[in-house]
Amino acid sequence: MDILKKMEAVVSTQSTGDLVSARVSRKYRPEQLANLIMDAHNMLPRREFTATELRLNYILKWERLMDFGMTYFIVKFDKSKKEELLSVGRTSMSRIDLSPPHDILKTWHWTSVQGWHVNWEVEKLTFEVDSDSFTFSCNSAYIKVVHEYIGGYIFLTIRKESDTELDKEMFYKLTGGWQ
Repeated sequence: MDILKKMEAVVSTQSTGDLVSARVSRKYRPEQLANLIMDAHNMLPRREFTATELRLNYILKWERLMDFGMTYFIVKFDKSKKEELLSVGRTSMSRIDLSPPHDILKTWHWTSVQGWHVNWEVEKLTFEVDSDSFTFSCNSAYIKVVHEYIGGYIFLTIRKESDTELDKEMFYKLTGGWQ
């Protein structure tokens, strides 16, 4: 109960507007905000957390966010008239419409990618999925960067266990085709 008293003291002495966003502070009166903050605090587990545990908990929640670990490139696919986003992540890459509401047009998982090739002269990357082939040029970065991302994530996907020693030769083969 000592923690509860400390929290009540903080909420009562500090302006509740300092603890929440401006949008939320405009929506509720200060007394309502104090009650909402206390209710949210009461929902937390009743044990003391170390700073390390709190940081780890924050990182784990951050990793669960939908866009965690995604890198975005502005690309132009050969059969498309407009620019689109290519989202590259740990498990897949996605083709996203650049205009709002940014709909996901297609997603390819790394396990379904059969191969890819980069034409260094015209800076275009072609990848094969099932029986389809897709070619694009990257407008926001050098094509080597996209190639390295794809190679690195495919390497992580085909790697059996994280405890095994890295196959450096395979890693360089997948990420360093430009050398």
